[in-house]
Amino acid sequence: MSEPDFSGIDPLRVPEARRRIAAINEYLALPDSTNADAVRIAGTIGLSRWQFQRLARAWRDHRNPSLIVVGKRGPSARDYGIDPRGAEIARDVIDGAYRDATPTAISIEIERRCGMEEVTPPSRPTVWAWVRRSRADSEGAIPGPGRIVIGRIWFHLPVEGQPAGAMPTLLAAVLLPERTIVAHRISTDPAHPPSVSDIVSDVAGLCTAGAGARHLVMEGDDRRAAGPALDDAGLCATGGEAHGPQAELSRAFGGRLTTLPAIHRRARARPATRRRETRLEQAIDPMAAIEAIEEAIASHNARAPGPTAFDVARG
Repeated sequence: MSEPDFSGIDPLRVPEARRRIAAINEYLALPDSTNADAVRIAGTIGLSRWQFQRLARAWRDHRNPSLIVVGKRGPSARDYGIDPRGAEIARDVIDGAYRDATPTAISIEIERRCGMEEVTPPSRPTVWAWVRRSRADSEGAIPGPGRIVIGRIWFHLPVEGQPAGAMPTLLAAVLLPERTIVAHRISTDPAHPPSVSDIVSDVAGLCTAGAGARHLVMEGDDRRAAGPALDDAGLCATGGEAHGPQAELSRAFGGRLTTLPAIHRRARARPATRRRETRLEQAIDPMAAIEAIEEAIASHNARAPGPTAFDVARG
């Protein structure tokens, strides 16, 4: 029997999906199953007979793992108590806004239009979340000149064998404004973070002579840590102008790398912010976490307007 396609399912829920599918296959393989069999097998995975038999029917008819576990975590995609017309106006404004429009400016325009129709506008935090989600889902470039930003993205993917709250780290070199990830390193072990010197060497090896030169933007600590690698490659780096590297990545990805919620601020990547695991959300092995992140990168790059040849400004 071929391996089910778990793409698009929250990686934390894949172990539970596998467990449920194994139990369902055991049940469906019985030559003459009874209600007692359903109760017995359902009990091994903590479900009632009714829940289990509903899932068994869905699996038998569709062989789709996304029907076996809930697809998304958290309330981020739900709209609680929001005036439907206000939400419709908000989405029209967000869809029509320029990519460099600030969330505050978009909120003000939404409030103006809602006021004209005497409907209650969504709250500003809700609008800001929608703006980030819209920009994360967009396939276009973001505003600004060509540059290469090296920074980190963290993911709420608890990994087996790691301390509570530890999160995998993606160190990425991103072409902006295209948003293409051209080089990356991943670590699931906080004791062994990805090497910024390695990523600088990777970027240097990808440069194309004669291509448009871009500034390399890195945080101060990263520039110092990668000093020898920068010198060896004959490169220099800046800290950016109006925005630092992490703010640049936040604008580029909007808190999501395709299907994976992403964190761009160190303060939010602390252990205390970790979500409480549910029965459906289990720690996964390191390779599964890396594969989930690699899949998200590949999916993202497939939608980006690149690939684009680049060079790094030498001075």
